[in-house]
Amino acid sequence: MPGAKGGFIMVEVKRKPNESVGSLLRRFNRFVQQSGVLIKAKHDQFRKKKQTERKEKNAAIMGMHLSELRKRLEKLGKYDEDTFEEEKRKLKQKIDL
Repeated sequence: MPGAKGGFIMVEVKRKPNESVGSLLRRFNRFVQQSGVLIKAKHDQFRKKKQTERKEKNAAIMGMHLSELRKRLEKLGKYDEDTFEEEKRKLKQKIDL
C-alpha cells in the first residue's frame, strides 16, 4: 500500500469461519512470502552509499576492458579462471584503476 508506514506493504489476513489458528498462520506466512515484505525489509536494513561519479566511470571502463580481455582469451583458447584473474591483475596495473 502506498503511504504505509516505512514504505512497507501491509499484509492482512482475516480468519475464515471454522479456520484453525495453525491454518491461519500458514496462510499468513504464505502471503508474507509472496508479497516480498521480508525481502524488502532485509534489503533496506542496511543503507548502501551510492558510488561517486568517478568510481562509476572507472567501473564502467574496467568492465569494457574485462569484456574485451575475456573475448580475446576465448579466441586464443586460453580462457580459464586462473588465466583470466592473472590477466585481470595485469590489466588493472596497466590502466591504473
